[in-house]
Amino acid sequence: MGEMDSASAALVDKINHLLNEAMTFDGDALTEMRGLASKIFTAFSGPDYYQDIKTNDIAIPGHDANIPARMYSNPDSLKRPLPLVVYFHGGGWALGGLDDYDILLKSISAQSGVNILSVDYRLAPEFPFPNGLEDAQTALEYALNSAAELNADPSRIALMGDSAGGNLASVLAQSPINKGKLHAQFLLYPMLDVSAPHETYPSRIAYGNGAHFLTRAAIDKSVEDYTGGQNSLDNPRISPLMAKSHKDVPPTYIIVGNCDPLRDESFAFAEKLARSDIDVQIDCIPGAIHAFLSFGCLEDVQAYRTKLAKNIQRRLSLD
Repeated sequence: MGEMDSASAALVDKINHLLNEAMTFDGDALTEMRGLASKIFTAFSGPDYYQDIKTNDIAIPGHDANIPARMYSNPDSLKRPLPLVVYFHGGGWALGGLDDYDILLKSISAQSGVNILSVDYRLAPEFPFPNGLEDAQTALEYALNSAAELNADPSRIALMGDSAGGNLASVLAQSPINKGKLHAQFLLYPMLDVSAPHETYPSRIAYGNGAHFLTRAAIDKSVEDYTGGQNSLDNPRISPLMAKSHKDVPPTYIIVGNCDPLRDESFAFAEKLARSDIDVQIDCIPGAIHAFLSFGCLEDVQAYRTKLAKNIQRRLSLD
């Protein structure tokens, strides 16, 4: 199956040490877990090499309340409209926020030459399915309708998401209401099937025991929080891999770590897209764990961020 590289193994040890220290919560456990997750992602996100990327926090009008978002503007957008990538963060639909992905998105914007709109959708369990998905759709519609205001090229709008955010991006990309509106989607170690037993995917068994960051127990807890235990898990709006057809999905790029429990469902999804004649590419990174692109403290990750950025650049016709 493959083993973690030594740098990733050392990082997982540090993360597990932080988690073990924090397991006795004094206050609200969910609030403290969210704070701990943010602490981990910001502590290990790496240096900010791209301070020329301008950021602007905005509020997207939502159904019941505004949706917080952050715009990452590449300097080239001062010269001409640029492609826009709408991004949904990970965290099992229950954790994560704009700040946790700030350095990653600056890096991707700078190296790809695109603008990025990062969306802080409502989180479970307070707001279970379909609240987060509805926010994601609202944000996409905002991007499509406000392209001029965002200095974006409306013909080159794409989706990107990591982990649970990759799930949201994938669901939107195959939704009939978005047919023909998206130029591409970029999925970073996405969660694509929460309906099947873990044993369906050997990578879940090999790498989900706690030694490789993401655990099977964490996956189960995320699914329980997101679905509220009241939804059919094979619903393609929850498990996009289960969709009956993928023929209208936009060109797709997937990047996943070889030591990620979600690896095998990424390959299963890529195979389904290929059988539907979709332009799909999957890169599996040797020795890498789940969420590796967020850990810029690892030297190799800088090169993988560049790999992703160059793929975005190529697929959005910027090379």
